[in-house]
Amino acid sequence: MSRLLIALDTATEAVGYGVARLDGTVLTVIESGCEVAPRRANTLLLTTLSAALERAGERVSDVGGVVVGRGPGSFTGVRIGVATAKGLAQGLGVPLAGVGTLDALAWQVAATGYQGMLGLLGDAMRGEVYPVLFRCEDGCALRLTPDRVAKPDVVAESWASELTEPLLLCGNGLAKYREVFSAAFEGRVSFSDEASWWTTGAGLFAALGGSDAGAVGSLEQANAATLLPIYTRLSDAEENERLRTGPAEALPDNGVAGGGERA
Repeated sequence: MSRLLIALDTATEAVGYGVARLDGTVLTVIESGCEVAPRRANTLLLTTLSAALERAGERVSDVGGVVVGRGPGSFTGVRIGVATAKGLAQGLGVPLAGVGTLDALAWQVAATGYQGMLGLLGDAMRGEVYPVLFRCEDGCALRLTPDRVAKPDVVAESWASELTEPLLLCGNGLAKYREVFSAAFEGRVSFSDEASWWTTGAGLFAALGGSDAGAVGSLEQANAATLLPIYTRLSDAEENERLRTGPAEALPDNGVAGGGERA
């Protein structure tokens, strides 16, 4: 059965979007792109999706499934994307599948033909990054490390001491911390250009197809009600409350996916 899918991601400063047609397990991307729009995702997301559907000759009522980037990234950005995706999926009565924003970015890099180690650095604010290692082979991106939040100098020193093969770095964390990694690797690292830092619909669809948790073949089982964002840590408000109330066990689990691993 043929199914029209839309994809969206607002975890970073860019609004990523896409439209695709799924026939069985064959997914064909019709529209894909991103628009860098810091702090404007809430005003641009729906109009951007509507324009993409119009260019594809489709309507919102034709949509048979939604794919969303779950983060990590800006807390507000992640919430905008996930909440919008849930609203669309529930309103249309269609499945909702989520993929990691950094996974989508890794699959985009793999699609360019890059082969080898890939380090993604998302800007986590507060002087921190979201670092993940992938290996790109034959157009696929294999995740090697879990989502976490860490200080950029700690990540740079760790990767520089542990990795012996060439490494390509990508992600909006490079806008602030490129020199930290360049110094740690002493020139043994390469950097992607800024145009490749942002997640597109094509990357989201590729990550969906390559994810055991959300492969296109299991889209029917995707459930909007149970999909959670990936935050990797508490928000400012939650951390302030934790400081005010005492030990972690005094607060209930905030329920978000991704844990709170920190380095």
